[in-house]
Amino acid sequence: MSFIDIIVGVKNEEKYIKKCITSLQNQTITDINILVVDGLSVDKTPHIVREISGKDPRVKLLINPQEVIGSARNLGLEHSGAEYVIYLDGHCYVGQDWLETLYKSFEKYHKHCKLAAVGSTYSSPPDDSFLGKTIALAQQTIFGGFGTSYTSSQKVVLVETVAFALYQRSTLEKENVTYDESMTQCEDTDFNYQLVKAGYKLLRHPQALVYQYRRPNSREFYRQMVNYGEGRAKFTRKHPETLKWYYFIPLIFIIYPALFLIILLLYLTGYLGINIPLLVLIPLLLYVFLDMVYTMMLVVKLGNWRGICSFLVFPLEHWGYGLGFLKGLLKR
Repeated sequence: MSFIDIIVGVKNEEKYIKKCITSLQNQTITDINILVVDGLSVDKTPHIVREISGKDPRVKLLINPQEVIGSARNLGLEHSGAEYVIYLDGHCYVGQDWLETLYKSFEKYHKHCKLAAVGSTYSSPPDDSFLGKTIALAQQTIFGGFGTSYTSSQKVVLVETVAFALYQRSTLEKENVTYDESMTQCEDTDFNYQLVKAGYKLLRHPQALVYQYRRPNSREFYRQMVNYGEGRAKFTRKHPETLKWYYFIPLIFIIYPALFLIILLLYLTGYLGINIPLLVLIPLLLYVFLDMVYTMMLVVKLGNWRGICSFLVFPLEHWGYGLGFLKGLLKR
């Protein structure tokens, strides 16, 4: 039985899985098991894991026939006998002191509150694509990440949900907390909310960095945002008491263009004067202004004029999330 078990849900991660596992093998806390739960990959992922497992008995391969991430994490938890458990994704890697940072923080803060978990902070790998780095920085801003777990902080903070977090396995068993396997997005939020409802606290550590590779192109990023929005709506329908006013902000990006077109048509057909279309145009001009301001901030941070692509990253994120949220609300 190990001290900490790391559960790594994967599917078709041959490009990243070796780097992920190597970063876990090199942790300063060595009394660990690395449970790689594979969702029927059709690439070389299982072969790579078996090859590593043959050299390091701490690495174990489990098969997830249901394929979704929730079932992978539940399966890993069922096979865990460790005192602590933590989850990671196959397209991520971590620094050597990642587990130690989380564990020391857990030991420090659980004496002062009913603590469920201490989680990690997203970071962009140095070798990520330029678009990936741009997306990561965009989501750390208020404009791109308000109300999400992506926004940056310089200290350990209390949060509503957290990713890649260290949990005491006994707490999860005591509260009978598992992943809802029907949740293909926002599964961490749903998982953590079960603990929050039971009176526990969640913390996020700014130095516990998880380097996550982002979507390689704008199309996949947009599709991911649609899925995130749909997942958030599903979570809100499941737990309506969690609804926050800012969840509806992305819907503006769906409703506003339709409203603007209607008013423009009414103006062009003579039913409205020029004042109302100009008034309705103000929010669009304000949005474009903010988009330009935050784009220039990212250009400076990236030190490259190619960062100008974030001028499109923000709208893709907002529009995609808004469309997904609307789809999720309307879905039966």
